[in-house]
Amino acid sequence: MKILDRHVLREFVGYLTLGLTGFIVLFIVVDVFEKIDVFLDHRAPPFLIAQFYLYRAPEAVVQVLPVALLLATFLAFGQLNKFGELTAMRSCGLSFLRIVSPALAAAVLCSLASLLFGEFVVPFANQRRDEIFRERIQGIHRAAVNERTDLTYLGAGGQIYYMRLYLVSENRMHEVVLQEFSKGELMRRIDAAEAHWDGEQWVFVSGIDGGETAIPFDELPVPELREHPDDFSKESRNPDEMNFMELGTYINRMRASGARVANYLVDLHLKLAFPLINFIVVMIGAPLATRLRLQSAALGFGLSVAVSFVYYAFMRTGQALGHNGALPPYLAAWLGDMVFGLIGVVMMGIAQRK
Repeated sequence: MKILDRHVLREFVGYLTLGLTGFIVLFIVVDVFEKIDVFLDHRAPPFLIAQFYLYRAPEAVVQVLPVALLLATFLAFGQLNKFGELTAMRSCGLSFLRIVSPALAAAVLCSLASLLFGEFVVPFANQRRDEIFRERIQGIHRAAVNERTDLTYLGAGGQIYYMRLYLVSENRMHEVVLQEFSKGELMRRIDAAEAHWDGEQWVFVSGIDGGETAIPFDELPVPELREHPDDFSKESRNPDEMNFMELGTYINRMRASGARVANYLVDLHLKLAFPLINFIVVMIGAPLATRLRLQSAALGFGLSVAVSFVYYAFMRTGQALGHNGALPPYLAAWLGDMVFGLIGVVMMGIAQRK
């Protein structure tokens, strides 16, 4: 790495560290004021509150990283422009793209880190955070689940289970309906008074196997079912709480059952589209910082928050339009990145020609 690259990167990373730390502290302080009554009412010890916010931090990092990157871009290149360093670099024949390349490389790494962090760290941290807040601070303990009523479960092979009652300890379903779909068409339906797990497979009792012809049965083993008793005992998870792989598997199950998956496809692609913000804001911020000659931290802070707010608004608007069916899922998820990515490319092109 050349001396010039190290100099630009040192300025950029320094402001990024400062901005990220500041935004996380601000994020946590605001959250503390929102929950201060709960902490005081339950006399939560300081170390437990600190542990709660330790697990709260990963989500905060992912959310504020784009704003911190934009602020670092404004401040780093604003300072380089203030002291004439950018002019000196350009006079030596360096293009604008070459000058900002260390910051763009850092933004690429931040995008990858945000994606991996959001997929593998944030879900676990959020689960631990909620457990600490609910059980150790509020003292709310979940009772062991012995039965689940009116349960609907989406199976792995295009099956949908409906049951009036599931007894967890007995591995037994009561008043169960099993529907099997292929490419959205109902291929088989089993209505039974109950079904139990015999150690290797599900056995349906006292019902009707409604394939091509309705056949009554006293006992009907169905060995092709992939679900095990533990699958039905788990609490259903909201798709928003799943990572990319889990949501993709959930969508495949829904698609196999013939259900509408457009809403979930929007959310699936947003998990890839959101981390890309970290790269695009640097593409926008670097030309803007040099053009406006940003030298004030307060002005940089205000602009970074404003631009990020508009960016988030575009992404949420696209998400809403995708959920409503007004836009195709892929376009809806990538709308914000497409619009602001185009703006960033145009601004970089203009700055490159000057």
